[in-house]
Amino acid sequence: MLSEKIDNYFELTARGTNILTEFRGAVATFLTMAYILAVNPRLLADSGASCEYGDGGPFSPEYELCLEETKRQFVVATALTSMVACLIMGLWANLPIALSCGMGMNAYFTYNVVGFRGFGNVSYGAALSAVLIEGIVFFFLAVTGLRFWIIKTFIPEPVRLATPAAIGAFLAHLGLQTAEGLGIVVADVATAVTLGGCAPDRRVPMVPFDAACKADTSLCLVSDAYTCDNLGGQMESATVWIGLFGTVLMVILLGYKVRSSFIIGIGLVTVISWFRGTAVTYFPDDALGNARFEYFKEVVSIEKLSNIAGKWDFSEAKGSEFAVALITLLYVDFLDTSGTLLAIVQAMGYVDENGDFPRSRAAFTTDAIATMFGSAFGLSPLTSYIESAAGVEAGSRTGLTSVFVAFFFFLSIFFAPILSSIPAWAAGGSLVIVGALMARSLADVRWDNPAHAVSAFATVMVMPLTYSIAYGLIAGIGTWLVIRAVAFPLSYFFGIADPTIIADKESKKEEEDVAEAAEEDKKEKAFSDDEA
Repeated sequence: MLSEKIDNYFELTARGTNILTEFRGAVATFLTMAYILAVNPRLLADSGASCEYGDGGPFSPEYELCLEETKRQFVVATALTSMVACLIMGLWANLPIALSCGMGMNAYFTYNVVGFRGFGNVSYGAALSAVLIEGIVFFFLAVTGLRFWIIKTFIPEPVRLATPAAIGAFLAHLGLQTAEGLGIVVADVATAVTLGGCAPDRRVPMVPFDAACKADTSLCLVSDAYTCDNLGGQMESATVWIGLFGTVLMVILLGYKVRSSFIIGIGLVTVISWFRGTAVTYFPDDALGNARFEYFKEVVSIEKLSNIAGKWDFSEAKGSEFAVALITLLYVDFLDTSGTLLAIVQAMGYVDENGDFPRSRAAFTTDAIATMFGSAFGLSPLTSYIESAAGVEAGSRTGLTSVFVAFFFFLSIFFAPILSSIPAWAAGGSLVIVGALMARSLADVRWDNPAHAVSAFATVMVMPLTYSIAYGLIAGIGTWLVIRAVAFPLSYFFGIADPTIIADKESKKEEEDVAEAAEEDKKEKAFSDDEA
């Protein structure tokens, strides 16, 4: 039977799951990451892609029209490449991990490499060449096993244990903000972040007041960052409260072990937000809302990829700026993917005593293939998505979940107008909940040892506050290396015990004591039974 073949191929019974559970997990994963279909095209379109200024310049109506067309092409490209990447991950690596364009890397690609509307020092074609080369390097590291060796060798135990919780804090941070979440945390001039939740008409945009902006305010780069301090109205936004309602609903359902908790919560808030003329509508009566609604009404839409596909330009792939872009994309993607994969697989309980997990080489290689494939369609690097943790919490344990997610992305190619209309406030609460559940990994950190405690704490704090998994790992690993660099000469030349090694010995002794006590109990029980 087909069900038996699926069971055997994906090891469903062996991993304690079934087809329905994997489907639920896939829906939860897809709904929590569906925002990428709206956010990624908007970010990458800001690079200008292959659109040319013409006589009207970068702010002419003709250029704006090209950007709008390019943005819709990026929706299809994001869905297509994500579908292929998830399919490979599911069928080859057999892990419930979805892939798409990495958040953070897409922003770096647009605003730091290519520049806003092409004002950067690297052309769009050269930047895509850097992505392709980065993918090739990753592929070599993955197939040779060097990638896992680097992870195992250079990511110390406290950082490895703290990474799931750190990524969870990062997810919660995303879920509390506006672009991907509830909009409770917003920008602040004095304190960087503060309480938000104000209505759109009370939001004051934050802009980088650089030399170009000072000279001509029309060149000021306006982002999603805004503050509520100037006009007030904190926590008065209706979308915040409907999002909190969905969050509380999901928490209650999870408390009652309802496997479809995320689906119910996100789906209910989404449907409510689709009605026009309400305070929580995703389609307000303005230019943006009307544009969203017109696109939403299309239901089915297939875009050509003429503006973004096959746009590599190796003739421009040279110079110091290109080298910096390549190296930065390389190490950020490496650390992001490594941290995400280890965190999710560790949460599933599949990481062995050596820090390895089943089909790890296939998982890392899939990430590299996805990045190379994505560059062909004009995209920044693809990576494993931490939102996959939502599916794991819903019960996902095998690659069948990734196959289902691939199917949803396949539908997105045609139904992008529907699926890209899931409001951020509908899915934001699920990110906060998943972040809270991932904090359980901190229980295994040796908090009584300062070397372990500080390294773990640095990882957890820096990751969400810098908006980067890579920087969090760098902070944790860097802290650990500094401690080891001081402890080694003290131990070698003066005989002062290394605190990190002491922790290892103490842990081993504790394990031996526990095992010895268990053996004694077993002998006493056997003796009692004989006496009886």
